[in-house]
Amino acid sequence: MKNNRVKTFLLHCGLKKEEYNLIRTNIWKRNTRILNLTSVLAAVMGLGFFMFNLLTHSSVLLPYIFLFVGSMIIFVINRLTMDKVAKEWYGIILCYTQMLLVCVYAGILSTQPSNYAIPATSIIVFIAIMPQSIDDRPIRMYLVMLVESGLYLASSYFFKSRDIFSLDVMNTATFCVIGMFFYSVICTRNIREIYQGVRVDRIQQSIITSLATVVEERDENTGGHITRTENHVESLIALMKKQDKYSGLSDVFYNNIILAAPMHDIGKIKIPDAILNKPGKLTEEEFEVMKKHSVFGSEIIKKTMEDVEEEDYFTVACNIANYHHERYDGTGYPCGLKGEEIPIEARIMALADVYDALISERVYKKAFSKEEARKIIKKGSGTQFDPELTELFLECVD
Repeated sequence: MKNNRVKTFLLHCGLKKEEYNLIRTNIWKRNTRILNLTSVLAAVMGLGFFMFNLLTHSSVLLPYIFLFVGSMIIFVINRLTMDKVAKEWYGIILCYTQMLLVCVYAGILSTQPSNYAIPATSIIVFIAIMPQSIDDRPIRMYLVMLVESGLYLASSYFFKSRDIFSLDVMNTATFCVIGMFFYSVICTRNIREIYQGVRVDRIQQSIITSLATVVEERDENTGGHITRTENHVESLIALMKKQDKYSGLSDVFYNNIILAAPMHDIGKIKIPDAILNKPGKLTEEEFEVMKKHSVFGSEIIKKTMEDVEEEDYFTVACNIANYHHERYDGTGYPCGLKGEEIPIEARIMALADVYDALISERVYKKAFSKEEARKIIKKGSGTQFDPELTELFLECVD
C-alpha cells in the first residue's frame, strides 16, 4: 500500500491516473503562462549579468550569454505552442528542451574556477524551477534536479580546487533536499487545487447540460435535437481542422464548441408553454417573445457558470447561446451582427441548428428531405450563413 502511494505521488502528484489526465491540459495552460514570465526574467537576469561583467572587464561572460539565449529559446517555443498544449507531445518537447538547457547551463557554471566569480547557486536554483512550469510530474522534476546537480559536480571536480569542490557538494546536496521538499509541498497543493476547480467546473457543466435536456423534454417539437446538432457540429469541426484557414484555432477551442453546443437553446426554459408548444405559426408578438430565448440562454449560462475556471469555455457557451440566430447579412437577432462580427462558434451552431430543424418533423410542419434541406442551406450561403462554413457543412452532411 505504501509503495502504491509513493508511486502515485511520483507519477501523478497523489491523484489517480485518470484524475491527473483529466486536468493535464489545465496544468499546461496555467504553466505556459507562468513560463512566459520565468523565461523572460531569466533572460533579463542573464543579460544584466553579462552587461555588468562586460563593463567591469570580467572574463565570466559565457554562462550569461547561454542563460540569455537559452531563456529566449524557451520563450519563443512556448509562445509558438501555447495554443497547442492539449496535444501531449508539444508539452513534452518543451519540457525536455528546458531540461537539456538547464543541465548544459549547470555544466557551464561549474567550469568557473571560483564560486566567487559567479553567483552559481542562486542562478541554478532559479533556472531549475523552469522545467516544472510545463509538466508537474514529481518524478520528472526530481530526475532533472539530480542530473543537473550531477553535471554541476562532475564539472566542478575537474575545474575547481578540492576545497571549493567540497563546498559545491554541500551546496548541491542542500539544493536537492530542500528543492525536492518544497516542490513536493507546493506542487501537490497546486495540483489538488486545479483538480478541485475542474471538478466544480464539470459539476456546473453537468447541471447546465441537464437544464438543456429539461428544455428539450419540455419542448414537444424538438425531440433528439440536442444530440443531432451536437453530431453535426462535431462533423463540421472535423472538416475545419483540415483547412488552412482555420489552422489558428486550437483543439481546446474546438472541444469547447462541441461541449457547449447542447446549451444553445437553454433559454427556451423561460419561454411560456403556450408559445413554445403552439401547434401553428406564431404571431408577431409571440415570435418576439420566442426570440428572447437566445438572450435568456446567455444570461442563464452567465449566472450558472460565472465562477468557472475555464474562462474560454464559458465565453464559447455564452456566444453560442446568444448569437446562434444571427445572420451573416446582419438581419438576425438579438444584436444584428454581420459577417465575421458573429463569433465563429455561433456561425457553426447556426448551420447545425437550422439543418436539423429542416430535416425534423414538427407539429407545425413536415420534415424536409435531406436534399431539400441541402438546397435551402446552400441558398442561405452569404445571407443567413457564413459562405465558407456553409461549403464545408454541405460536404460533411453529404
